[in-house]
Amino acid sequence: MFGTSSLSVLSSFDHQNQDWKTYKSRLQQWCIANGIDEQSDKAGIKRRAVLLSALTESTYQLASNLALPDDIATKSYESILGILDEHFIPKRCGFAERYNFYAAMQQNGETHGQWAARLRGLAAHCAFKNLEESLLDKFVMGMLRGPERERLFAQEIRELTLSKAVELAESVRCAREGAAAAVVPETSGREGVFKIAQQAKGSADRTAGEKCLVCGYKNHKTSECRFSKFKCRICDRKGHLRRMCPRNKVKHLEQGNDDDEGDDAHRTQLTSYRGPYP
Repeated sequence: MFGTSSLSVLSSFDHQNQDWKTYKSRLQQWCIANGIDEQSDKAGIKRRAVLLSALTESTYQLASNLALPDDIATKSYESILGILDEHFIPKRCGFAERYNFYAAMQQNGETHGQWAARLRGLAAHCAFKNLEESLLDKFVMGMLRGPERERLFAQEIRELTLSKAVELAESVRCAREGAAAAVVPETSGREGVFKIAQQAKGSADRTAGEKCLVCGYKNHKTSECRFSKFKCRICDRKGHLRRMCPRNKVKHLEQGNDDDEGDDAHRTQLTSYRGPYP
């Protein structure tokens, strides 16, 4: 750390984990805040001392190698800045920068303010003739699909600026989220009743489709049949009526329709015993 007794402390610069362009700007602001400028330091000796003393050991060694065959300590302040600029700030291709700008799209979870700020950073080296117009176009066209973008599409383009577009998009977002939060979900009790009713209906439908193995009707389960203890008139066994008797089925195949009278008697028996099933 490099400090003075006046205003602030200047952190050191390590090229391995810091950006030189950002640090250079901070260095210049630090010098202004501490009264070190071109007027008070015309030869740049103080500013050179501040810069070199703020470099970490590895960065100082790198700067010294870049200055060879000259001694870095004898170079002027502006010369040292130029050496470091040339090494740390890469050459930029205008069309490559514009490609990255036009290819950018708003990401999920990225606010409209963050999206606009990212576009400004991408446009920094694009050399647009009309920067604000390019930013506005890309801001709207690169937005995520939704009511915010639809609202901006409906605006008069000549009256819209980037700041107004960001403000309008944020207002639509706030209104949409507020409306969604105000929706009251249906009560669980009502859903529970509906679910029980559906289950009961499904159970009834299944029961209606199954034939009772005792009497042959479909309006009840075999285990609930009231004739389960009756004796069959054909085989004299309990557990089914003559209609469901295996022997009766064989006999029916042999006799054809001669058993219609027996079926009528069977229906009379079921009806006379506590009435018919519902």
